[in-house]
Amino acid sequence: MMAFENTTKRSSQDVMNSVDSKKRKVEFAKDVTLYPISNNDGEENTVKSTEEINGFSSAIYARFVKSALDDLDKNDTTQINVIADQLSLGEKSSDKIKPENLNILLDTLSSNINRIDSSKGTVLIQSLISLNKWWQLPSFTLSKYIYFIRVLCSSIPKWWQDVSMNLISNFPSLSLDDAHYHHDLLHYFLRMIPSSMNFIDSYLVKFFPNKNDTRKSLVNYIGNILHLTKYCKELRFQVWSLIVEKIISIDVELQNELDEMDDDIESDFEDEEDEDDDEDEERKDKDASLMDEDDDGEEEEEEMEGVEEYNVEVTQNIKELANKLDAILTLVSNNISTEVTPESIENGDGVSIFNTLTTLFKTHILPTYYTRSIQYVMFHLSQQQLELMDSFLVTLIDISFAPNETAEKKIKSLQYLGSYIARAKKLSRTQIIFVASYLTSWLNRYAIEREEEVDQPGGMERFKHFYAAFQALCYIFCFRRNLFKDLDGNWECELDKFFQRMIISKFNPLKYCNENVMLMFARITQHEDIAYCFSIIENNNNERLRGIVGKADSGQKNGANNVAASTSVWSLATRQQFIDLQSYFPFDPLFLKTYKEMMKDYYIEWSEASGELESDHESDE
Repeated sequence: MMAFENTTKRSSQDVMNSVDSKKRKVEFAKDVTLYPISNNDGEENTVKSTEEINGFSSAIYARFVKSALDDLDKNDTTQINVIADQLSLGEKSSDKIKPENLNILLDTLSSNINRIDSSKGTVLIQSLISLNKWWQLPSFTLSKYIYFIRVLCSSIPKWWQDVSMNLISNFPSLSLDDAHYHHDLLHYFLRMIPSSMNFIDSYLVKFFPNKNDTRKSLVNYIGNILHLTKYCKELRFQVWSLIVEKIISIDVELQNELDEMDDDIESDFEDEEDEDDDEDEERKDKDASLMDEDDDGEEEEEEMEGVEEYNVEVTQNIKELANKLDAILTLVSNNISTEVTPESIENGDGVSIFNTLTTLFKTHILPTYYTRSIQYVMFHLSQQQLELMDSFLVTLIDISFAPNETAEKKIKSLQYLGSYIARAKKLSRTQIIFVASYLTSWLNRYAIEREEEVDQPGGMERFKHFYAAFQALCYIFCFRRNLFKDLDGNWECELDKFFQRMIISKFNPLKYCNENVMLMFARITQHEDIAYCFSIIENNNNERLRGIVGKADSGQKNGANNVAASTSVWSLATRQQFIDLQSYFPFDPLFLKTYKEMMKDYYIEWSEASGELESDHESDE
């Protein structure tokens, strides 16, 4: 048991001496017995009501608490239970315990903690632990309450489990400022009882608000548990895991909702997200108009109105999800900006946060298909320092070309690599050229080693890793072409010769890479006088129109020797999966209003890179 000094503690005699001297003085013997009060029928009434107890003077209340403890020593819990009931009363109850009486109770219990250490005292302890809004008590009483909790959990450590659970359960309803005393207690006891991290970890999971909970609850909770990692770094990975999982859940649901929307509704929604705040009322009117003339009651419009009402409901749900995601991601990245600084990177703490999120990127974010926003956490974090960008690029390159990774994961990583290089504003020219050099070297080796396989039986899906790498390089070139010329006007990595060679290779990448990217690539290479792709693209389109796949199937069945034609055969499922993967650009423009504004200094819009070639909206579709 640890000893604590309570400088505010007063004896019962001191309290008595403070009674107004003008009032009639009542002297008590040293041993006072509170006898039962008889009612009018002569029957003993051994239980005082909370109203009676609340009306006691401080001196009498102190005697009452002492009497309750004496009775508890004799296994009589009657008076203890009355106190416990009073503590459990609601905020608005007139019988709620007065602060001055609560002061006496806390002082007395802090000095007699072992006397309530029994099953008989449990109800009183639990009432104090769960005291309604204890953090709003008057400061003098609050200090006594916190002192009592410290004495209780230090003397009887088993109660820390209940106390910590109660503290964390309050996080959804409290802002970080309001939860100041919660964190003080958590900080104190996590240092004193390090083993308690095990059950606190489970409470963090248990009380994490559902994704359908309010935005305020989610933001409060995430803000509080992020603050917890400042004084308990041992729980950092668990906390970030929970946050990333929750964000992914909302992000995926939001993306699914958007995918299911009619194109015109989605367009209206994204347009609204880009409007200024002073147009809020106009947006509301626009939403209301979707209701059509619902109040007219015309029967012939009933079916159509039902559909429109559904669209309004879906749009509202999407807005709620988007607002939650926007607020959470803004909070998370603001936290990162505060925690990951040059100083914290120097002392290693910032690197620890980066490594934690890099691990979660590899295990949670990268394998999840078509998240739209969560990846911007790493996008933002990595750009806090040149060395962090180096590390993130190496991570993506390692995954993209790891022999033991699945083809789908390699392709996904290449999509991240290309999109990151294209969009990350803080990248240096050296970093960009390094990645381009790595990709051109790998593609050259691949072509030398495997181009002859194109003429052999088998579908072109065999080379999807090649196409993903080529597409990533083309995407980078479209955004960063101005950086690839040296001072003499020569192309770095000999990109002019490289592209000329690749587009006429048997792999025919202009046919199997994303159509929008290849069209933009064709326009830019023609503008830069590097290569002429449109004739090849036109020929590829004509082949599709002629049904080359059907002819190839027929040729194979008839035993024809047209092996080259057979290479164009793709199974429908495989081709669709590849097209889906190739059409994913992780760092396409954000539509979350606040978060997008926050990323402004880190993000390259297509309008900044394209010049007069094409608008960002048209390119990124």
